[in-house]
Amino acid sequence: MQRRTLLAAAGTGLAAALTGCIASAGDSADDADDGNSTTESTPDPTPTPEPVEAVSVATGERLTTVVGDGPASDDGTLKPHHVRLENPTDESWTARIDVSRPLGAGHVETYELDHDAMVNVSLRVPADYEVTVTDIGSDAAATESVGSEVFDCNRSWTAFSPGDGGVSVSGASTRMACGPRVVAADDAVTVALGDGSLPTEAVKPHGLAVANPTDAAEVVEFAYETPAGAVAFGGAYRLEPGARVGASLTEVREVTLRVARRSDSGDEVSEAVSVEKSQFDCNASNTTVSLTDDGGFEAQTLSTLMFCGDADAKNESSA
Repeated sequence: MQRRTLLAAAGTGLAAALTGCIASAGDSADDADDGNSTTESTPDPTPTPEPVEAVSVATGERLTTVVGDGPASDDGTLKPHHVRLENPTDESWTARIDVSRPLGAGHVETYELDHDAMVNVSLRVPADYEVTVTDIGSDAAATESVGSEVFDCNRSWTAFSPGDGGVSVSGASTRMACGPRVVAADDAVTVALGDGSLPTEAVKPHGLAVANPTDAAEVVEFAYETPAGAVAFGGAYRLEPGARVGASLTEVREVTLRVARRSDSGDEVSEAVSVEKSQFDCNASNTTVSLTDDGGFEAQTLSTLMFCGDADAKNESSA
């Protein structure tokens, strides 16, 4: 169970009460309304900042949270990237971390770290991330980008800690030589991309995958991209015969899958297919980019082709 503490935000509200003064030309009560009286108003007090709720992390404690559902794992050949909050100082440190990615939920939380406490955010889907850490006490912030290319067989991390009047950032990685991840024959790797915000329960996710139906193993490089070019899932995989790697799109978003392979002559051959918002409806549907024996690709979309009625109209209105 996470321990939460209600903290006072930076700064203290101070109310200055000044007594109003009335000056008159004489001592007579009749002179009070002679037009010479002045009144000094009381200024509004400085508002008190709202308290901040934070998860408490005790001295020596290591708290871990996970972003994304695979395929990277600490004991696998494809390692996650770790984002850490560390407090090596003797004072407690309160910081807010915001981890965002192109498709799917990230992680936003405020932590109060005692001396030698650490928070570890494990990023499990190779993608483009943006990480912002804000020091609650000083309001100083630091932002770092994590690209999909850092996900391989090496252990890597980005660490944030309190610095001189700001937030200090550091990072490191092991230096092993890595090959593509191998997907065994007739096996599959599938990740969920999106926040699950389909318009209605009737609207189905759309599948988007790369498959190898040939009799030979092939190495492919792929990237699931948003219209802005951000990578929501990507990497290099060796697909054994019958293997596939793909994603279930659980959010009505336009996504482009770019795939590349090397021909026998060493030339790069590529293919790009896009899933439009209009393809999300009540039907079970998927798009597959298959490797062909001649070194190319073949893309195909399959759907149950049911009439969706109101589901179609609601989906169009959400676009």
